[in-house]
Amino acid sequence: MARLVVGLWLGLGLTTLFADWPQFLGPDRNGVSRDSVALATALPEGGLTRLWTYPVGDGFAGPVVVGKRCLIFHRVGDEAVLDALDAVTGEPLWRFAYPTTYVDGFGFDPGPRSVPTVVGERVYLYGAEGMVHAVHLQSGKVLWKRDLTKDLGSPSGFFGRCSSPLVMGEVVMLASGGQVDGKSVTVIGLDVRSGEMRWTAGDGEADYASPVRFAPEGISPVALFFVREGVLGIDPQTGVTRFSESFRSPNHASVNAASPVVSGSQFFLSSCYEVGCGLWEWEQRQVKARYHENGVMDCHFATPVLWKGYLYGFHGRQERGTEWRCVRFADAHQQWSTPLPAGSVILADAKLLVLTERGELLVGEASPESWQVHYRAQLTGNEARALSAFADGRFYARDKRRLHAVDLSKR
Repeated sequence: MARLVVGLWLGLGLTTLFADWPQFLGPDRNGVSRDSVALATALPEGGLTRLWTYPVGDGFAGPVVVGKRCLIFHRVGDEAVLDALDAVTGEPLWRFAYPTTYVDGFGFDPGPRSVPTVVGERVYLYGAEGMVHAVHLQSGKVLWKRDLTKDLGSPSGFFGRCSSPLVMGEVVMLASGGQVDGKSVTVIGLDVRSGEMRWTAGDGEADYASPVRFAPEGISPVALFFVREGVLGIDPQTGVTRFSESFRSPNHASVNAASPVVSGSQFFLSSCYEVGCGLWEWEQRQVKARYHENGVMDCHFATPVLWKGYLYGFHGRQERGTEWRCVRFADAHQQWSTPLPAGSVILADAKLLVLTERGELLVGEASPESWQVHYRAQLTGNEARALSAFADGRFYARDKRRLHAVDLSKR
């Protein structure tokens, strides 16, 4: 869970909540910030309030922020590198590196894709080549490691290992793929302290979406994995599959990459490649489909955010042109749509922080009535495909060359 720090604005007499961004899509893995920091609704005179930049190597792994540390996972030469930086100044604190030989089959990018996961004093890394590391947050010292290519024959797939680790209780879970004793496995659970294998689950291919926690009434919390064939609800302690639903394209050259979006007893899935989107609900001790729509909110790889009953996200294939849309969660009714280059989104202070792949930041109102942009500004260079992070009013985003930190707060 994210560590929460309460700070007092002495001049205003207001209590402000600062929240970490410790993992993929933030503290609750839904792209929504817990910060109560007020954000500016106009671009400051002179442009964005830039704090610092830091050179990075290859990869599409986004940053995470915990306390005074900003962590970035990238590749420099023949090493996968985790850099710990001061979150306010960008000054390097420590570096952990290990050798990697990953080669992308499409010549796309040789760096890591998976966002690190921080729980307590441990940082969990999942490299594109299949290495898993647990690293100490304060020092960068290795606590344990596993080679999933060696242990499981974990396949590289189209684009290497992308799914970010999910920790529930004493288990860190990964969509690994591979085989154990000649049997195909999709998901594995490792002991958080030792890295020992606790269980394996599934019997099909893994994919690129990162898992999320699902805790409806009437069932102990499960891990939702959106994998090649559809969704799996996995008991994090035992690895038992509580339920599964098929949801995939007949096209072999397809991927499921956007993570499930959870609301109470319901979860939403979305994919391109003629799949579309769907909503399921846990009811009477089973999962029931509520709708399946095509052409409404078909997400290529970026996960939409849910706010007050409405989804905000990118519809369509990245290489063919995308639209920025608002869709009602309950019935997939489209509220509005506007052309916008593919990107990712974070919600903070009831505002949508959208970063396109071209490096443009748009800050707008989260409203189902219309898309109202407060301001827009060029933040990074091109190929800003990695997920961003947000903590204490600061927005952290990377492109192919640099990690950028800007202050979006009213201060």
